[in-house]
Amino acid sequence: MKPIIAFLEKPMRAVGVLIRLVVAAVLFVVALGYCIGGVDARTAADRAQQVRATLQESAGGIVADVFSVDSRTWSSDRRTAQSLVAPPLSVSSQRGLTGPPPAGTASVSWVPQHVAVSWADDRAGEALIIVRVTVTARGGHTESRLKSVQAAYVRSGDRWLLNGLEELQ
Repeated sequence: MKPIIAFLEKPMRAVGVLIRLVVAAVLFVVALGYCIGGVDARTAADRAQQVRATLQESAGGIVADVFSVDSRTWSSDRRTAQSLVAPPLSVSSQRGLTGPPPAGTASVSWVPQHVAVSWADDRAGEALIIVRVTVTARGGHTESRLKSVQAAYVRSGDRWLLNGLEELQ
């Protein structure tokens, strides 16, 4: 026991001190890198969650604004819809976005019931949406049904635009 105590009580040589300092510095740098990497990963995860949340908030309202119309406000409804649609949907649905109301139709109302974002990043995203579609004829007769749609969105600045829609059955 005394030889071990004597060894431990002996002053360290310069080489031993240098080796211990280098090992401590390397461990410090590795730990610091690990902590910075964790903060970066958390920041990226927070950003991804924020993007998904903005699409979650906007997706249903965009679909409703694009597809809901009233014969009394048809022109302004179509201008609003045009401002919320991007290619290729804006090209393929040009006629519906600019044309007159169908004969005998007083209004079409799309009301989102449930919205679930399936994926989203800084440039695009998709959402599954269940909507109640109600068509009111000029005579007052209404017909309502639920639809499930998959809506595709693109990011334009700080807002989302609808660029694709597929009805699911």
